[in-house]
Amino acid sequence: MNRLRRVVIGLLLIVAGVADVSAEVRLPLPSALKDLSKAGIRLDAPVHMTADTLSYDEETGVAVAEGNVELAFGTRSMRADRIRYDSATGEADLSGEVRYKDADEEFAFDRITINLDSETGVLYNGTIRISSSNYLIASRKIEKTGKSSFLIEQGMLTTCPCDPEPDWKFEVRRARVTLDQYAIGKDITFRIRGVPVLWLPWGAFPVKLTRQSGLLLPNFSSNRSRGYTLQVPYYRVINRWSDATVTLDAMSRRGYRPEAEYRFVLNPESEGAIRATMFRDRADNRNRGRYYGENVYRSGSFTANAILEVPTDPRYYLDLVDLDALRAQRHARSEGFASAAGAHSEHAVSILWNKDLQEIPGPDNTAQRVPEYTMTLLPAGIPIAGVDLSGEISASRFQRRDAFDEVRARGFGEVSRAIPLYRSFTLVPYLFADVLGTHFERSPSSGPSDLGRFVPGGGATLSADARGDFPGRDLVHTAGVLAGYRYVPKIRQDDLPVTDRWSRLAPQSQFLFTLSQRLLGVKDGAAPKEFLSFHIEWAYDLGGNEPSGSPYVDPLAPYVRALRDQIDTGAGRPPKKNDAPSDVYAKVGVTPIERWRFQGEALFDPVENSFTVGAVSGEYKKDDDHRILGEYRVSRDLAEDVRGTFAWRLLRWLRLQAQANYSVRNGYLSEGAVGMAVFPRSDCWSVGFTVERKTQPDDTSVRLSFELKGIGSVGN
Repeated sequence: MNRLRRVVIGLLLIVAGVADVSAEVRLPLPSALKDLSKAGIRLDAPVHMTADTLSYDEETGVAVAEGNVELAFGTRSMRADRIRYDSATGEADLSGEVRYKDADEEFAFDRITINLDSETGVLYNGTIRISSSNYLIASRKIEKTGKSSFLIEQGMLTTCPCDPEPDWKFEVRRARVTLDQYAIGKDITFRIRGVPVLWLPWGAFPVKLTRQSGLLLPNFSSNRSRGYTLQVPYYRVINRWSDATVTLDAMSRRGYRPEAEYRFVLNPESEGAIRATMFRDRADNRNRGRYYGENVYRSGSFTANAILEVPTDPRYYLDLVDLDALRAQRHARSEGFASAAGAHSEHAVSILWNKDLQEIPGPDNTAQRVPEYTMTLLPAGIPIAGVDLSGEISASRFQRRDAFDEVRARGFGEVSRAIPLYRSFTLVPYLFADVLGTHFERSPSSGPSDLGRFVPGGGATLSADARGDFPGRDLVHTAGVLAGYRYVPKIRQDDLPVTDRWSRLAPQSQFLFTLSQRLLGVKDGAAPKEFLSFHIEWAYDLGGNEPSGSPYVDPLAPYVRALRDQIDTGAGRPPKKNDAPSDVYAKVGVTPIERWRFQGEALFDPVENSFTVGAVSGEYKKDDDHRILGEYRVSRDLAEDVRGTFAWRLLRWLRLQAQANYSVRNGYLSEGAVGMAVFPRSDCWSVGFTVERKTQPDDTSVRLSFELKGIGSVGN
């Protein structure tokens, strides 16, 4: 209704003489026009109007526009058969198929009468459509009784198109609405395809323009671990900068689990949340829960954040949480971090506490950083032949519950210089030094130990990037190549404790080679389209047979290292020795035609002359409702899997989706889900049903969902 006021105000600008109409008519502005800035209307904006006749009676102060009245005001437009405005009383009367449209809303009424001074009036027999939220409101009569109060008679609300009848709608015989408060309705009926399925004699709904307290839509699910679960959340607005949600989970197998979450935004640079739950698990006969908190603060170059993640037991996520990212965690990570950046350096202080979620008997050797200080010297030029200097200094204290503690200081510095060569080639030689000192006590009987190391090193990289255009074909070919060599001398470090990847700096005399190629289709105004891509990485160590584990030993991309480590760990082998030639990683992608994508990747072990990892996949994707993916992946001595995803809108009203991961090596379905969604006659509501099966852990779940577009959903 506030938008309606702006519509009439825009109309009055015409008869007030501030628009480019053929006849000059000047009227005294009503009081409603004195606050145009709040309505977002500029007095100097052009208004274009056409009408068969336009008249003004100076004695009565009445202006009338009749016959095919059309006007445009910025992005807004209006049509009516007749418009009458009385400047003496402030009464405006719009009649004869009144139509109003802007970027977000459309009004269609038989007649509108409104007093611009008192802001009261009546809208007769029409609809209001809000495109951003797909709302359609229809009413026989809407009476504006005050600045923010309305009386609706014989009204209807839906988010469905009316052709001629919406799939679903809420009908109300009479409702009194007060903005920023409540709508109180009588005789409320929910209909699906005209059939009444729910009736309420009375109902109250919050209609606040800001956040509002109240019950949220419940969720229902079922799985083997928790049984049947009903979630009922309640949302509470505390003040303008904080709110809270209290949720009760009723689980048939495990009991009642309450959860409270508090959220706050202190200013644009500071926000956070606190979440806590604790309940008596009937299945395990013990108290179980989780505490979580986070806060982020930013001010200029200063940043601080804190995260608290504490489950009561290692199996909490596996038994009571559906989110796969949490279920796969090896540690519950709590940390505090603060940093301040300067022109050439950054200082940071952090505390890290990891709770081990692995159910492995024996002592807990998890290392906690309490605390760690790091000073990073950002790459900066120094006035000596264009040399760049970078480095890092850190001091850390490691604490272990069932093993020795450690205090460590480390310093790293590097000098380099970029030398442009022929065309796009650049040579960057560099020298570095790594210094580490540690104080620890392996046992009370052995006493404390103070050890250290100094490791120098250096190397060089040669890189180039090239681009080739194909005139007239809208094709671009890009290529990037990098060759590098790094040397780290062999220095004895076996007596140093191994805490993290920086504890040891293994010797190295290693070459690295990477090559990337892309063929792109480029058109003006459109995003580049990739037709072909190819990437390869390979390293060769002249020393060979040295233990791995340092970031300098294996310079390949983290994804490549993760693939190799997965194979070794999964197969129960110790970390791979750094054989002279590393695994060769290659990846190729082809998009022969639009919507089709084929991809392959592999790790090849030149020492054993065999493939470590191989994967091929193909995908067709039109949109989220039409997608097919198939993948075959084999990991030597570890796994052989076939994965498939299918999501397809078979009919206008029916969508099927399935996902499966089959272990060829073990001969069973490790993970699978199948579901369907029904969209009766339109997309404004849906019913979904999903069955999911997992083996890690062994669990089967069933989910049922019901959604009203633009209103909300019930279920997961």
